[in-house]
Amino acid sequence: MIEFIEFILFGAAIGGIFALIASGFSLIFGVSRILNFAHGVCFAVSAYSAIFLIKELSLDVYSASLIGVAMAVLFGLLVYAMTKPIRNNAVMVIIVTLAFALLLEQILLLVFGNRGLTLTPFVEGVQVIHENLRIAKIRLIAIPMAIAILLALDLFINRSMLGKRIQAVSQDLEASMLIGINVEKVFIVTIAISSALAGFAGILYSQIFNVYPAMILRVLIYAFAIVILGGLGSFRGSILASFMIGYVYLATMKTLGAHWSEFVMLITIVGILAIRPTGLFGVRE
Repeated sequence: MIEFIEFILFGAAIGGIFALIASGFSLIFGVSRILNFAHGVCFAVSAYSAIFLIKELSLDVYSASLIGVAMAVLFGLLVYAMTKPIRNNAVMVIIVTLAFALLLEQILLLVFGNRGLTLTPFVEGVQVIHENLRIAKIRLIAIPMAIAILLALDLFINRSMLGKRIQAVSQDLEASMLIGINVEKVFIVTIAISSALAGFAGILYSQIFNVYPAMILRVLIYAFAIVILGGLGSFRGSILASFMIGYVYLATMKTLGAHWSEFVMLITIVGILAIRPTGLFGVRE
């Protein structure tokens, strides 16, 4: 029973972090219909920036994390500027964003090496839930933090005027332009939100696990697996699928080891697509 409770809580924390990553990835695809293969860059840049600021400049974790997320947004906007001229060519966008991700991975390797690094947690210490159950406080705090951000994002998308414009652009780009919606502004806001989500996910993840440069591509695999499972372009589907993948990831890590996690995710994708080609929550266009 104790192990089951620990599994539920830890899986929820991982699922919440994955949901932040995947919801941003899905948001970009839903609005622009392009796959941003540099999404993991924002995740890694945020984590490494915060770690650097704390270790080298002695900033507190909150200020460092805020700057880290800001750096993620900056890199997201850089990707937007790079892909703007080729936005209509999906293959070129994939090639350019993937090349950018590989370049950043090599730069991080040169600067930080391949050794795993962790970020100082927002809250240190262990929470005693039961005499045989002790969980790091940051793992418990990560759950409500991720859920609060996702709920705020959902309210923004569905209640605010700008959010409704984002929905309009995602449903029909040409019609949105005809009724006077500033599509470029919508694209910029979308990439900024997506990058911030990935950046904050990197902050939370690096407080629980080690981060290393290869996480840039691993995060891409996680995000891609989740949006396929949830249904391409389905924001809420991605969130629900994130928690499913989170528990699959944790179960795989505990039974087979973390190095099997990507393989199991890919097998999950193949299995879901074989039964439901549009994913669990996708619809045919």
